[in-house]
Amino acid sequence: MKNKIKKRLVNLNAFLESNKKPGIKVIHALRLEIKHLEAFLELMTIQENFGARPKVPDRLERLFHEAGRVRKFGLEKEAIESITDHNRLLEPRLFLKQLTISEKKSDKKLRKKQKRYPAFKPGDFAKNPGVNLSSDTYRDFMAARASSMADLLKQDILADIRSLHQLRKILKSIVYILPVCKKGVKPVRSFLKTRKRFIESIESKIGSIHDTDFFVRWLEKKHDLIDADEEAALKKIKREWQHDMVSMRKDLKPLLPAVRQFALDLKSQSTVDGRQLTVDR
Repeated sequence: MKNKIKKRLVNLNAFLESNKKPGIKVIHALRLEIKHLEAFLELMTIQENFGARPKVPDRLERLFHEAGRVRKFGLEKEAIESITDHNRLLEPRLFLKQLTISEKKSDKKLRKKQKRYPAFKPGDFAKNPGVNLSSDTYRDFMAARASSMADLLKQDILADIRSLHQLRKILKSIVYILPVCKKGVKPVRSFLKTRKRFIESIESKIGSIHDTDFFVRWLEKKHDLIDADEEAALKKIKREWQHDMVSMRKDLKPLLPAVRQFALDLKSQSTVDGRQLTVDR
């Protein structure tokens, strides 16, 4: 796992060393590297001799959180501009200005962290990141993810944005851990390769719902900042977002049985036999 961690730290540490203001693509790449590292840590936690840390370093969490805020404010501005243009609505310029102010504040905080934080190293995630990853660890990780998905899908998950987001995180962690295994690993890896496109499709749909939910909640939270002249336009925008979420949930609903079956199949494939699997260090 040490080499896997090092690979993910290259871009992360390059970000910390850079003096350039990060753009949207850089912020997205930064968050992606952090998500991979979180998944690697979850995997190593299963195997005691890694000496995995209880959680990712606090400064990494703070980077992820602030980068996420910059990303969301940027996406919300784009979404408002798109809706107003498409539906020929009055553009709420004052509210967009407030979003820009919030975006700049978060960007400033992110830049301070970027300049202040030291580089990360594999030892920040585990005491012994170079030990061999056992086949049982890989199988246990996938089996646990399958069980967690099955539990989440027992409830009315479409009505709970937090549970939907948790399902998305599980699906993404499966994709991040998939390359850890070498080509000859069966049956889990072969099964997951055939389902990867499906997994990514579902998590993307949930991501769109989650982002739109954030837009609506932030709009409600900042109601006191809305100028009276823009209130009507923003109410229409909010209704458009709410309508979009209804449509997106409607599109996702018929796919949930397939997600449940995927969870059952993954559980079965992860425990299909006791043969030793070969995995990367």
